[in-house]
Amino acid sequence: MIKGTTRGRRAASALLIAAVAGVALAAAPANAAAPPAWETLPQPVKNAASAILPFDGGNSVVTTRQGECGDCDLDQRLWQRNGDAWKELKLPADGVADTVTGTSPEDLWAIGRKDGGDGTWRVHHYDGATWSANLSPDTKHVEILDAEAVSRTSLWGVGNTRAETGFVPTVTHWNGKTWDTTKFDGVEGNLSTLQVKSENDIWAVGNTDAGGVADDRNQALALHYDGAKWTRIPVPSIPKASVFLTAVISNGPNDVWASGAVRGEHGQAAGNGAYVIHWDGKSWTHRDVPGKEAVTAESFANYGGKLYAGLSGNQRLVRWTGSAWEQVDGLEPLMFGVHDLTTAKDGSLYVTGARGTFFGSLYYQQRLAPPAAR
Repeated sequence: MIKGTTRGRRAASALLIAAVAGVALAAAPANAAAPPAWETLPQPVKNAASAILPFDGGNSVVTTRQGECGDCDLDQRLWQRNGDAWKELKLPADGVADTVTGTSPEDLWAIGRKDGGDGTWRVHHYDGATWSANLSPDTKHVEILDAEAVSRTSLWGVGNTRAETGFVPTVTHWNGKTWDTTKFDGVEGNLSTLQVKSENDIWAVGNTDAGGVADDRNQALALHYDGAKWTRIPVPSIPKASVFLTAVISNGPNDVWASGAVRGEHGQAAGNGAYVIHWDGKSWTHRDVPGKEAVTAESFANYGGKLYAGLSGNQRLVRWTGSAWEQVDGLEPLMFGVHDLTTAKDGSLYVTGARGTFFGSLYYQQRLAPPAAR
């Protein structure tokens, strides 16, 4: 199903645009078909950092952000594209669009932290005509960092709850009228993202304190919901390193992929290539993307029956052949790194990326038509 979310983590940190050396990946078969053509999409605001929530080939919602300030609100705007026409969807005065999700232009959610003081969390729903009042389950304590709308009466969100001693990983669900919030007490950490395969098959990932006071490390946190209860799925740790899971995709109970960042003892990027792990229903196996530099698999998506991973740095986009990762070519030549991948309901693949310049960042969105349409 469509991921249905755009995750704007502030322009200053959302896109990794530091230089990364080129890396040779698994070679494509000699008889491989010619690379498909990518369509570069128009944007409502020139060079504004953007994320896209597609509904079909000509209908989508785009988030634009301008400015780079870690301690203040950015100029966030929402736009609906219908064919070649753009219409701005004015956010409410107290609205924030760090995360945008929904099932249609008449069923949208805008979620994020309103800066100022210690910050308050805002959750607004749009029905195609008006925005709701703030529906946050707890404006001061529950932080929703990612969300996925399943229907008009079902929204799942993950993040954390602020506690006196730190942060508690938290999942919350809106049923159309009220919230049901689950805090994983006894665990200190954070959930960064989720994927809802179905209401009875949900994965959420993030990180938790490893429990070592001396080294202050973090370890990967993975949780699965079967419709009745949440279960922690242990992820093997990496010696003398911290692991922060930031992306997950499920193709079924025995085919789950997760990725994130690996940090060394002093917080520096560690390892070569991108850290990727695969769950087969019984255990995790490393499926790391090889490389000479430390990069991150920012997001996953399925296209044409294959798994794609968007990478920071100039590797940009790879796909899984069943035994190895191979480079995908044809993207905008100036694009440096892929921040977000999204598969629309019609099977098309959307890519959001950027490149750094002396004058700031230039942002791109591209689309690969459904396989049957090529």
